Amino acid sequence: MTEPSNAHVTVTTDERPSGIVVIVEGVVDASTLSEVSAVLTDAQRDGRMVYVDLAAVTFMDSRGLGALIAANERSREGAAAIRLHAPSDAVRRLLNISGVTAVLVEAEELPAA
Repeated sequence: MTEPSNAHVTVTTDERPSGIVVIVEGVVDASTLSEVSAVLTDAQRDGRMVYVDLAAVTFMDSRGLGALIAANERSREGAAAIRLHAPSDAVRRLLNISGVTAVLVEAEELPAA
């Protein structure tokens, strides 16, 4: 389990046999970007599919979206693939407005524990 110390965001990892779940809770903006990016990068080094659970994200700005796009680009360069899971309404709006829903793939379910 990984938990950054920023009071505005909590990022935890849950390693499962068929993938790593990165659970993001709170605000993803300039002040929390480094924590979120570091956990995503570390999770992708494992090689298993990375599921990013965004259900508890209360706010995400363009920098947070950039972190997701960067993780997706890393997967195209050989790192583990990422899948978004259950984006909150705030995240869903940002995904739709930015037009990246065709690029950032969603997973209906998380892998079994």
